[in-house]
Amino acid sequence: MLKKRIFIVDDDLTTASVMKLYISDFGYEVVGIANDGKEAINQVRSLAPDLVLMDINLGQGLDGVDTADIISKNFKIPVIFVTSHADEATLSRAKSVEPLGFINKPLRETDLKTTIEFAISKAGANGESEEEKPTGSVEDVLIGLYSLTPAEARVAAKLVEVPELSYVSDALNISLSTAKTHLKRIYRKTNTNKQSLLVHKIVTGPAGAFMNKNPSSN
Repeated sequence: MLKKRIFIVDDDLTTASVMKLYISDFGYEVVGIANDGKEAINQVRSLAPDLVLMDINLGQGLDGVDTADIISKNFKIPVIFVTSHADEATLSRAKSVEPLGFINKPLRETDLKTTIEFAISKAGANGESEEEKPTGSVEDVLIGLYSLTPAEARVAAKLVEVPELSYVSDALNISLSTAKTHLKRIYRKTNTNKQSLLVHKIVTGPAGAFMNKNPSSN
């Protein structure tokens, strides 16, 4: 099987190098690294990778959101955003690009691996015909697997999309304290104790298989 080809965009050489090492260890191929938007667009055009890891806060010229928007619209290549402390307006713009995930800095190997695996699986599932997709929702699967309440299942499903609890609370229109309460109960029911482990368990289990088959359900 051919290795999935990944392109990195980050103006921090150290971060880019760390990501390259991790990604190579995961079994993927890093086909290139760019440190600004213009270079990224030119290289992606010629290299046609399977996935782009895009730092939101690039130093000069186009920022990561604008660069990702161009790549997504013109080359139909999925993007994962790498974020540090982006403001709410920037994050809102980033979500409008419809990335296949967000990874927070400082990088954690488990988060990077899980998000890449999920993005590649979801990108592949997007090519399936409607007849091949099962019905139902990922929340139903999580309720059945872990005896979550509907509210807890919605929180867990949203965390898979974006592993940031403040985003989840905004997306579900609940307070951050309520989201934290749900998360504590989810940890207990799924036998996990932190977000990265929870997301990994969901993505690599039956719920993840369901999401891969039916990406519009989550």
